[in-house]
Amino acid sequence: MCSAGTFGARSAYVPIFLGSLAATLLLAGCGTKPSTSSARLERSVSETDASRKLGNSMKLLTDSMKDPASPLHFSYKAQRNLNPRYPMDPNAKPEVGPVSLQADVAADSLHISETRGQKKEENKAKKPDQLAWSMGQLSLIGALADAGFALAFGTPVARPAGSDTVGGVATDKYVFDTSASLGSARAGLEIAQSMLGGKVKYGAVKGSAWLDKTTNRLLKFNIDTDMSDQAGNSWKEHYEGEATRK
Repeated sequence: MCSAGTFGARSAYVPIFLGSLAATLLLAGCGTKPSTSSARLERSVSETDASRKLGNSMKLLTDSMKDPASPLHFSYKAQRNLNPRYPMDPNAKPEVGPVSLQADVAADSLHISETRGQKKEENKAKKPDQLAWSMGQLSLIGALADAGFALAFGTPVARPAGSDTVGGVATDKYVFDTSASLGSARAGLEIAQSMLGGKVKYGAVKGSAWLDKTTNRLLKFNIDTDMSDQAGNSWKEHYEGEATRK
C-alpha cells in the first residue's frame, strides 16, 4: 500500500508509477484524432515535450543526490502527514505538520539537518561508513519521493511557462494543475490513481517545476496537493525544494 506518510513505500513506487503513467497517457493519446489547427497541434507537441522532460526530471535529481558529480546543496520544506501509524493503522488519522531539510552532498560526504514537527536530527557521514551514508540517503530520497508522487500526477498536464534561473543556472519553467485536466489526460490520471490501490487518494495537484536547460534535471519545485481517504478524512500537503551547486 502506498501511504501519504511512508517514505520507503513511496521511494519504491515512484519510478514504476512515472513509467506506467506515461505509458497510459501515450496509449490514451493514440486514440485522439489529430487537430486540424496548426496552433493547437503546436501547443499539443509543446505540452507533450513538457510532460516527457518533467517525467524524467525527478529521477535525474535523485541520481545526482546518490552520486553527485559536484557538491550540491538541497533545501526542502513541506507540510505533510507526520503520523507514522497512518494509514497502516485503521484507527489512525493523518496529522499534518512541518518538515524541513537542509543537505550538503558531495561525492564522498554528506551533512543533513532535518526537522519533523518538534523532532530534530542531524546526520554527518563519509561514504566509507555505509550505515551512516545509507541513513542519510534515506532521508534525502524520502523527501524526494514525497514530492515525486505529487509531481507524477502533475506531469501529464504540464505546460511550458517560460525561462528562469535557479542558483545561477538557466532553467525552463513548467506549471501544472490537474483540476483543469481534460480528455485523455483526465482518463490517464484516473487510471493512475487506481493503480495505487491504497486508501489514500490524490485530489487536485497544482504547482511549478524548474528544469536545468542543459540536462533537464529538476532543480526546483513548489507543489500543493489535496488529499483524502476512504474514511472521509481530507487534508492538504505542500512540498517545495531547491538544489543548487555549492
